[in-house]
Amino acid sequence: MFGLSRNTLARDGALIPQTLVLSHEEQLDRLTASYPDAASSAVVAGDPTHDRIHAGLPWRERYRDHLETGDRSLVLISSTWGPTSLLGSRPELLTRLLAEAPADEYRIAFALHPNVWHSHGTWQVRAWLAEAERAGLRVLPDRQGWQAALVAADHIIGDHGSVTFYGAALGTHTVLGAFPHHEMATGSPIADFGRTATHLDPSLPLLPQITTDAGHHHPRRFAETTDLLTSVPGEAGRITRSLFYKLLDLPEPVHDVRVTPPEPPVPYRRGWPDTADSAPLMCTAEVEEAGVRVARYPAELVVGTRLAVPRAHVVAHADEPQLRWREATDIVVCGPDEGDPWPRLGRTLTGHPRAHMAVEAEGQDCLVRTREGSRVRLTPDTAHRHDPVLLASAFWRLTRPGQRDGAGRGIEAGRPFTVLVGGHSLRVHARAVGDRPRP
Repeated sequence: MFGLSRNTLARDGALIPQTLVLSHEEQLDRLTASYPDAASSAVVAGDPTHDRIHAGLPWRERYRDHLETGDRSLVLISSTWGPTSLLGSRPELLTRLLAEAPADEYRIAFALHPNVWHSHGTWQVRAWLAEAERAGLRVLPDRQGWQAALVAADHIIGDHGSVTFYGAALGTHTVLGAFPHHEMATGSPIADFGRTATHLDPSLPLLPQITTDAGHHHPRRFAETTDLLTSVPGEAGRITRSLFYKLLDLPEPVHDVRVTPPEPPVPYRRGWPDTADSAPLMCTAEVEEAGVRVARYPAELVVGTRLAVPRAHVVAHADEPQLRWREATDIVVCGPDEGDPWPRLGRTLTGHPRAHMAVEAEGQDCLVRTREGSRVRLTPDTAHRHDPVLLASAFWRLTRPGQRDGAGRGIEAGRPFTVLVGGHSLRVHARAVGDRPRP
């Protein structure tokens, strides 16, 4: 009953606020039951945050572009503050999910309550999250980006914080990583939501639980509780402005109240020498009947969590600062940079004597230079929004001695091959590139 009880609204027996703004009639009912004298001071004005999030719905793709989501599913993890929050009680969930979720199929972002940032400081919080951030986690600043990330998200993992509830109210698939039932007011919407939403079991792999629950989800799944978020959707700005001008005894402006969409999310980014442009990846490329299925995982977390990745090879950027991954690299990634890429790829192979090939993205194509000196351009038939470098992992598998695709054909035949990434299928042509004349 925080905020709606005599203990929080009165001092020395007197009501403190002149006007108490509520978002839903349900709150007025609870206030009347707990502190009847305060009910006459209450105004049901709706929820301006709810209205602003909804104003951002037309800009979903723009927000996803800012998070570099591409064709991946976006998972937003949200944590409030305190020991019973998701981060306070299950901090390992971040790295566990990053290790389990293929990097080309999922983008994972994290929104943390401002109280945590302000209590511990930006440096400390980012230090706690450094391993996950280097592995690809998109960490949002303390006050900016979470509303837009809710609009952009395909899945939400949260706790009893308001961000989780806003996400569920949007109709987005939402599960709980932590939830302190004993701290919730009996009969409150958030308490009822906590009883109906799926709780992730920490003893089981996380990703299968998320995808299985998503298969049963529908946008109105939590409507019985989330409809209690606001009684007057879209009207909070108008009602609140009128209230403010009335309290100030000033004439209200005649123009309409503007509801501005949320600012695009701008996550923190770590730079070199702390990390390269992309994390080292542990990759599998397995031949199936329909093509070569590629899955790539953050190498540091795979090793740390002992996740089984069969017949793996390592893909790392040429700028990778950690010696262990430079020495373990099978496919080394260059660029993007100016000038002729082929000499750059050749020099990179010289500097990485263990690598089998050096690659670079050029638009949606992937340029490949092998240890034997071959130059190949990998070109997909259709537009896609995946990292073009993943095509090199399928090419690497098919060029292993004796390897064939699902139809029994070798890459040397010059035929196109198919790359499978999650639910996407890419038909790819491998074309030899002749030597260019020296200047």
